Amino acid sequence: MGASTPSSRDRPIRRPQRRLLELSLLSLIAIAFVLVTALRLPIADIKAERYDNTRLALHHAGGTLLVPLDAPLSLQPQGGGAQMALRADMLIDGIVAQGSRDKNRTWWASRDAAARAIAAGPVTIRFSDGRTIAATSRPRRLGDLTRGFWAALATGFTGLLCGMWILVLRPRNHAARTFAAMSLGLFGVGCTLAAGNDPLLLGDSYRLLMLANHACVQIFAASLLMLFCRFPTPLVPRQVAWTIGAAAVALTIANVTDLTADTVATLFAAIVVEFGMFVALLIAQTWAVRSDPVGSAAMRLIGSSAILSSAFFVAMVILPMLIAGAPLVSEALALPLLLVIYAGLGAAIARHRLFTVDGWAPGMLLSVCAAIAVALVDLAILSIAAGSHGLALPIAIVAVGLVYLPLRQGLSRRTDRRRSAQARHSMRLASELVFDLTPEGRAKRWRSGLALMFDPLETVIDPDPVPHPCIAEEGLSLRLPRVGDVPALVLRYAQRGARDFDSIDLDQACEVIEGVDALIGARDSYVRGVARERARIAQDLHDDVSARLLTSLHRDDANTMRKDVREAMADIRAIVAGTSGTLRPLDDVIADMRFETGNRLEAHSVTLDWPIVAPGSDDRMLDYATGRHLVSIVRELTSNIVRHSGAGNVSVEIAIRGDCLTLRLADNGVGIDCAGEWGNGLANSARRAALLGGSFQIRRADKGTVAQIDVQLPRCEAWPENEVAEPAPLS
Repeated sequence: MGASTPSSRDRPIRRPQRRLLELSLLSLIAIAFVLVTALRLPIADIKAERYDNTRLALHHAGGTLLVPLDAPLSLQPQGGGAQMALRADMLIDGIVAQGSRDKNRTWWASRDAAARAIAAGPVTIRFSDGRTIAATSRPRRLGDLTRGFWAALATGFTGLLCGMWILVLRPRNHAARTFAAMSLGLFGVGCTLAAGNDPLLLGDSYRLLMLANHACVQIFAASLLMLFCRFPTPLVPRQVAWTIGAAAVALTIANVTDLTADTVATLFAAIVVEFGMFVALLIAQTWAVRSDPVGSAAMRLIGSSAILSSAFFVAMVILPMLIAGAPLVSEALALPLLLVIYAGLGAAIARHRLFTVDGWAPGMLLSVCAAIAVALVDLAILSIAAGSHGLALPIAIVAVGLVYLPLRQGLSRRTDRRRSAQARHSMRLASELVFDLTPEGRAKRWRSGLALMFDPLETVIDPDPVPHPCIAEEGLSLRLPRVGDVPALVLRYAQRGARDFDSIDLDQACEVIEGVDALIGARDSYVRGVARERARIAQDLHDDVSARLLTSLHRDDANTMRKDVREAMADIRAIVAGTSGTLRPLDDVIADMRFETGNRLEAHSVTLDWPIVAPGSDDRMLDYATGRHLVSIVRELTSNIVRHSGAGNVSVEIAIRGDCLTLRLADNGVGIDCAGEWGNGLANSARRAALLGGSFQIRRADKGTVAQIDVQLPRCEAWPENEVAEPAPLS
């Protein structure tokens, strides 16, 4: 698979774990609202539920009565008030069609009045055969919430968490968005079923809850059908998929406005039709991807899980209600069966092993769940501490300090291990890459280091390099720019396909590339420094040592020859010592130049006029490089005087003004030929002066030659950045 070209859709996924946590907390707020609302409602000491198509079971303190659904009842408030006539089916859940919109509204108004009377209680319920049941109400407690209530809330929250999880992994994927819409529908179904789990005292509010429940059911079913119209391969045009959604909206509007004769029967019939369409789409998708082994395996997983869970739900809830009038189990208890669909769908949409134990995606989900659990535990501890008295409060504080907080801190440290491990890998990769000497070796080390950090399934050269690291293909790939002479790369399928690339990977890639660039700059500076130092040593050896030894070859006097050799050895020691970068007093450097120049001129019967004191040189320090350049220039000028001028006297003047040093050397010889070209010695002297930020001038005077050097005295120990000229060959 080649590298993909960049597009506006290839944007990094920023902080998916934070997004998922925020959405989860919003969902928890909605669930908390449902829970608080349920606890604020009173609870009656009677409970009516559908028994079959013709009867209901009325549970009360004295036992259970089976009553026909259409049995006439009367409700008499014991504290006084008008007697109300009602039918038995007003006490159970469900929306019962009365034949017209007005009759439906009248029926719900009567049910609402009965609910208010029971809530105000106590009341007496009279049957047509003369039997009576006393009914009253009391405040609801947490223990009164049924298993169906908790099952519905847990199912809704789990479904929404799963849907949001896939959405943050595939934020710009159509299938992931549709899957998230399914999750919202399931979440709404769970919350409405939980809120209406005990409908006796809800009155007309129960109708609104059930209409909201029907709308959420249609959102879930329509989203499921729209998903499989286009996933994993498009079977129909988008317009057909949107038509399904529009039909679900129309059906919901018809239910809300009482346009159908029986809203429940219409809804159940629509669900059966939608289930048939769902099975047909699964078969069609399986056939469409039959030549793709991966797609076929995914469809077998999706099909088996979806058909199994949906079939159980229809068989245990929908069909029994259509045939016998009562489900085998309550809708709330049967709702968790739909969660089986999510495992298969999530794996197929994300196209990765989302449920691998060591993968990033389940780790992110578990960390979000852990954060939610920690928040709930914190809330519970605060609630317990707020209601504690006596010894209970200090005991709770000690338990929190010794057990809970250390455990919480330990869990927090575990979340940082991955980043710490990647940091160690990045430092090792950067150092190994920078100090490999060959381009092939650097490219190999770069690839092996990336494999160690991210373990991708594919690593290919990017044909269209990016300037900065970025996550592409909605997290499938990580695109890296050129690093030095290593080409740009595209990494795909992190951790061998177990997870997507995320913001942590992006930050890590940026850090390692910045580290490599910094080390490359440091390495190049070091190499340039070494090259300059080698050139300096070669230049000094040529200008000083070799010139002195060459002169010594022409000596007749053995003592003078030995003196030249000793001075050459002293020059070598000075050159080697200069590699340490130590500073010397300027007066010492001037004194050495004066002593050496005087000895050389004396050997040729030339007198030297050089004052011992140089004004302004007190307490000034000079680095080795500047000193060697000055010594070499003066030495070259002295050699030219001895060889070519025929002078009998040489005078030297040094003046220091601020940071500028001026050295003027004059002889009384024949004078230099200004029209001729400079030799290598004078040219090197001019280059040395330029390296010191100054100038070199030489001219014929009235009698003899005058050379003047103006240089800037450095304020630091740094070696000048300019390259030293290559030494001229020995003459």
